[in-house]
Amino acid sequence: MPTQVQGYNATTGVNALTAEQHTYYQDAMLDRLTPMLTWTKFGEKKNIPKRKGATTNFRRLNSLAVSKTALTEGVTPDGVNLDITSVNATVKEYGNWTKISEFLNLTGFDPVMTEVSELLGENAGESMDEITRDMVAAGTNVLYANNKTARNTIGAADKITAADIIKARRALKRAKVKPLNLPDGAGRGYIAFIHVDVAADLMQTDDWKKANNENNTKNFMDGVLGKMYGIWFVEVDNGVIFPGAGATSADVYGTIFLGKGGYGIPDIDGSSKPDIIVHPAGSAGGADPLNQFNTVAWKCAFTVVRLQELAILRYESGASV
Repeated sequence: MPTQVQGYNATTGVNALTAEQHTYYQDAMLDRLTPMLTWTKFGEKKNIPKRKGATTNFRRLNSLAVSKTALTEGVTPDGVNLDITSVNATVKEYGNWTKISEFLNLTGFDPVMTEVSELLGENAGESMDEITRDMVAAGTNVLYANNKTARNTIGAADKITAADIIKARRALKRAKVKPLNLPDGAGRGYIAFIHVDVAADLMQTDDWKKANNENNTKNFMDGVLGKMYGIWFVEVDNGVIFPGAGATSADVYGTIFLGKGGYGIPDIDGSSKPDIIVHPAGSAGGADPLNQFNTVAWKCAFTVVRLQELAILRYESGASV
């Protein structure tokens, strides 16, 4: 007689759950944690028409020097040359897939194909979000907490402060970085992507408590933790962290302050919206001769490019954990 263990039939390899186990399994599926996707939200979007190649070009006319010399009557002054910064961006494909046996799809308690399609959609969004995060966080415009001068000098006690937030705001203002036009009718302002560990420290400061008692929170955008000094703090569960990179192997966290035109996200005629691709059993022809396997996949084509270094400031600090 085949060996059996509770909840599993060793003869067929099919889950044979009791009623109680079945209820628990359904609850576990419903309770799957899903990430909050925010990093792709604030990039400058640019469309590449179909059949026009995979590369696009962002161009920026740089500011001219101010003119403070009075004109001389009848004399035309020398003209000035335009200064144009050009940034190329090439779209790339990303994707993932999984295989489901047709027998499981036929006999399982739950709508496996539907659930797996949703899971692959979630995986697509999370993958794109982290690709964007890694590009946005990779710049050279850095402010270190507590007057430190390098990442390896940051300790856990070098936590975020109101004084450092003011310094970050000042750096953006000095560089003439414009505020973003915010979604949800929230107006204009800078954005700060803040790791949940750093947010926990910030929310305990007196400056934060005072500012966010006075703010009209009903006008906050979705996902916004609060507002301070004209900066909207967006808490991200996939925030920037450099594990063990600080003093005495402390974790170092990156809070990303962002203004208008910091980074761009081009795609080809909507290709950055992931396609969910489902192939039913038997559709592979000779590769699936017994019609045994379904596949579910996602695919998209996009890229992320830094456009203006001064419009993205990475603030590195420690955090209480």
